[in-house]
Amino acid sequence: MLRLTRKRWTICTISILLIFYKTKEITRSEEHQEAPLNGESEFSTFRLMVNGSEKGFNRRVPSFPQHSVEGWRVNSSLVVMIRKDILRFLDAERDVSVVKSSFKPGDTIHYVLDRRRTLNVSQTLHSLLPEVSPLKNKRFNTCAVVGNSGVLLNSSCGKEIDSHDFVIRCNLAPLTEYADDVGVRSDFTTMNPSVIQRAYGGLKNVSDAERFVQRLGMLNNSVLWIPAFMVKGGEKHVECVNELIVKRKLRVKTAYPSLRLVHAVRG
Repeated sequence: MLRLTRKRWTICTISILLIFYKTKEITRSEEHQEAPLNGESEFSTFRLMVNGSEKGFNRRVPSFPQHSVEGWRVNSSLVVMIRKDILRFLDAERDVSVVKSSFKPGDTIHYVLDRRRTLNVSQTLHSLLPEVSPLKNKRFNTCAVVGNSGVLLNSSCGKEIDSHDFVIRCNLAPLTEYADDVGVRSDFTTMNPSVIQRAYGGLKNVSDAERFVQRLGMLNNSVLWIPAFMVKGGEKHVECVNELIVKRKLRVKTAYPSLRLVHAVRG
């Protein structure tokens, strides 16, 4: 059951990140639908990076071309069709997080993957809900998605990753000791509740809590994306993290995927 839950949430995380970027890319495509894609084009390459936080493949990730091939043109009708198809299921800007007006303290929510169980919205959780979507009206020319498989070890891709306009990272993978390979910039970071137990001992002692606080400090007021409504079992970790953020006044923008998003991914 635990493995199935992790698999479902992994699919959910990947879906929102990729759909978010694809929606933005398609929007830019519509704006430039009649422009030739030459070397000076404003269109940019979407890089899929993988974080070197754990030992893994010792090889350099191939570099994608920075410029489009001269003579290519945007298929405007296909762009519109794809965008409409995506928006039938998900609106990344809206679904990336519930907002404060969605709930009030004390509201009862049914977990998406376990409808028999419920979660009560605490005062702390409600206080951390964003007023508006953290991605509202955001547009980026380039984006890097960094996982945590270890494929970037010894790649020296850190500076290149950090050069992108928007950097997405997964599950609070360590950065400092791998900065040359994976960079340090973070604009949007996911955090599954299981990470708290696995990497930070459930925050049960002072040293683990301090390590976690230091890691969040590296986010530099960027978005921390926490699944709070997916499945029962991680709610204690989510609440513990939320209380620590409030108590220590940490500079981080919390976001919690919308119920519409997780229902859509669940199918």
